Amino acid sequence: MMKIKKFNSEGHSKWIEFYNELFLQIKNNSKGSKISPDDIKNGYNETFREKYELIKNSENLSEELEKSKKFELKTFNNSYELAKSVNLALSEYDFYLIDRAEIWDWIAMILFEQIFVPGKIRGASPYRYAVNINDFFTSFRHLVRGPCWAENQFKENSMIFTYTKPYQQNDFLEQFIKVAFLREMKVMGKVCTELYFDFKKKEAIPGTSKAPSSNPDKPGIFPRLRNKLSQFNKVKYLWGMTADEIIKMLPKEFNSYKKNITK
Repeated sequence: MMKIKKFNSEGHSKWIEFYNELFLQIKNNSKGSKISPDDIKNGYNETFREKYELIKNSENLSEELEKSKKFELKTFNNSYELAKSVNLALSEYDFYLIDRAEIWDWIAMILFEQIFVPGKIRGASPYRYAVNINDFFTSFRHLVRGPCWAENQFKENSMIFTYTKPYQQNDFLEQFIKVAFLREMKVMGKVCTELYFDFKKKEAIPGTSKAPSSNPDKPGIFPRLRNKLSQFNKVKYLWGMTADEIIKMLPKEFNSYKKNITK
């Protein structure tokens, strides 16, 4: 058990430098082609593992957050478990007051072996491990900040955005955060969960987060929900409605998802 910490300026610079160097090595291995799992495996060599351990074990690159509760460093089955544990440890703080790169990146560093898994990860972009807090879209792709934001915003209804392995990007979260008015409505977590979450398999129903190129107008999936609610938002006060009320008013193309037989 430990308290959550934040990098000091020296520590944060060293972390960013470490990961940028690692990513450059991985890119060099790819020789201009798309980065492969082997490129990542070969890039994260003994030299970089030693550099990581030096940062991880240094006592002068970070400082404890005074009001942090104890955080249990354990193996997480998915990003929902990870986010719930982190947010509980930080629950004495207002989320938006501690929404800082020095904190998310320290957590990414301490959990690096769970979120950077050569042989399993399909990409190694720096924004996954070193957040640019001023870049709206990539900041949600950080493998700690993204899930923690979703769990803080939607609680148990964040599973559709977080029930993926800690080292995986969640596509439903990526598609969802692009839509400002949906993102800020807390009932929308429940709407998406009720329509598109497979309660047996504990994952988003495949093919619902975005339209396939072969069927861009596929009925009832999330892009259609986004478009319909954008229309409704012009004539109805969605902010005052419950998730059930929103789902009930959706047209019949959503019926198969309304029934959601996976419950």
